[in-house]
Amino acid sequence: MDDVVILPEDGLTVSELATKIKKPPAGIITYFFAERGMPLTITSQLDVQLCTEVAEKYGVDVIVDDDEKVSEASNRGFLAEDFADAKERPPVVTVMGHVDHGKTTLLDTIRKRSVAATEAGGITQRIGAYTVQVGTQKATFIDTPGHEAFTSMRARGAQVTDIAVLVVAADDGVMPQTREAIAHAKAAEVPMIVAINKIDVPKANPQQTRQALAEESIISEDWGGDTPFVEISAKKNINIDSLLETITLTAEVGELKARYSGPAAGVVLESTFQQATGALATLLVQRGTLNLGDAVVAGDKFGRVRSMKNEAGKDLPEVPPSVAAQVTGFQGPPEAGDQFEVYTNIGDAREAAEKRKREQRTGIAGFRGDDDEDVMRLSLILKTDAQGSIAAVKHMFNDMKDQRYVNFRWVLTAPGPITDSDVELASACPKDQKVLIVGFNTTVNQKTVIEAKMRGIEIKSFKVIYDLFESIVAYLTAEVGKEEKLIEKGTADILAVFGGRDGNVAGCSVASGMLSLGSRVQVFRRGAKVSEGTILSLREGKTEVQEVEEGMECGFCLKEWDAWEKGDEVRCFDVVMVEPELVKKKA
Repeated sequence: MDDVVILPEDGLTVSELATKIKKPPAGIITYFFAERGMPLTITSQLDVQLCTEVAEKYGVDVIVDDDEKVSEASNRGFLAEDFADAKERPPVVTVMGHVDHGKTTLLDTIRKRSVAATEAGGITQRIGAYTVQVGTQKATFIDTPGHEAFTSMRARGAQVTDIAVLVVAADDGVMPQTREAIAHAKAAEVPMIVAINKIDVPKANPQQTRQALAEESIISEDWGGDTPFVEISAKKNINIDSLLETITLTAEVGELKARYSGPAAGVVLESTFQQATGALATLLVQRGTLNLGDAVVAGDKFGRVRSMKNEAGKDLPEVPPSVAAQVTGFQGPPEAGDQFEVYTNIGDAREAAEKRKREQRTGIAGFRGDDDEDVMRLSLILKTDAQGSIAAVKHMFNDMKDQRYVNFRWVLTAPGPITDSDVELASACPKDQKVLIVGFNTTVNQKTVIEAKMRGIEIKSFKVIYDLFESIVAYLTAEVGKEEKLIEKGTADILAVFGGRDGNVAGCSVASGMLSLGSRVQVFRRGAKVSEGTILSLREGKTEVQEVEEGMECGFCLKEWDAWEKGDEVRCFDVVMVEPELVKKKA
């Protein structure tokens, strides 16, 4: 065994261990389920003994070093070996909660206080994050659509947030999106602070809100629990100081640190494309310091940093850890959740980006263990008409976990309609798992159906509980051991390339068959495959359409790629599940 890794005394998460031993997280998860019956996720913590067991399985020697011991909270988003010269850093905070409970008002109140104190002229743009001063400390707030963006980051393997603030209205209590936000925060394993908002309104009942949260296992410290609660009015600026102080105290307990020297690395919070400036990406620095002129790679996009601005539009000469900036210079917009890093020169950056493109094309992220062909990993998101229906549905599935053919888990169970948020959460599940969104006596709008199709997420709706149960069991049995097969349904030739809201648009003529919204697409250039993706939008003229048939001209863009060239060839596919050749031969 030639390879050696150093393990911290308190162990590692599945994701961290996979990085150390250079193996896919899915392989580690599969190993523990097959050998020990342990259902894990990429954020599950493994002690030194379990880490050693897996490392030895892959032929890797381990050394336990207590000098490398760093708490999970302080190490979030950073590499343990970079902590030799680490310094204290601001916490990164995400605000989540139900619609209309005051998330946006709270963020605006905090932002205005900060900008009023530091930037003349006020806010000129929103860049997705901003840093505020709290006494002698600082805190960075991610200004996003709550848990949807929070989960989008996690779906791409990025750990961004140190603290989650759950906003709950004192006159409304726990609502469907409140439960969703709790599920997302727990899944990310970050400290939570509850802000009971709207205490100034006539029907406010903070004690009743505390009781409702206790029923969700969120218990306040003054009730004997471990979650800080702060009663506020974001609209009237009541107790905002207390909330900010609680955030900084929580950060102090976590001992958040980062290395300030050396090349920067971090996460893309959001990105867009504008004709005047090109690609705009909001980068949150997590390690090192980002400087003008740095050669940077994010996902499979690269570039040289031309400008950096904060939320007030002020030019920044450098960006330290836990601070975000809107950056120009990428050759194309990277995806939210892409992890970025700085390279020595632009040539190395280009080479790294091209390597990642090749890895994506060859499907390096996929994994199938030798001993897991008859194990079906299934994650379910259940939405129902009422809370009582959840218990009835879950009871029917109680015996499922004892059957070897399925590693079965509930990601979320909540009353209410199926929404885009559920699709986001499904997308955040480990890539080696099948994911279903199941509705029982509830609704789903067409926009969400289209979004799910584009992400490859299946939605099933039922009116009869026994139909739900039998259908899921049949699904499990039918899908065991199956893999994807692409069936070609059409081809098209790219005639022109146009700039669009969601990136470059490919103008094409359908040469055979048809193109369909949400379908898988492969792009070929001079006979060689250069990319693959999903059709995000499809238009005939100015009209959004579901499909375009042979002989017609249309414009479309892909979710994952937009570096089109005139003359590219496009092949459109349906994706079906089939029994793999390996299983057929064994049978």
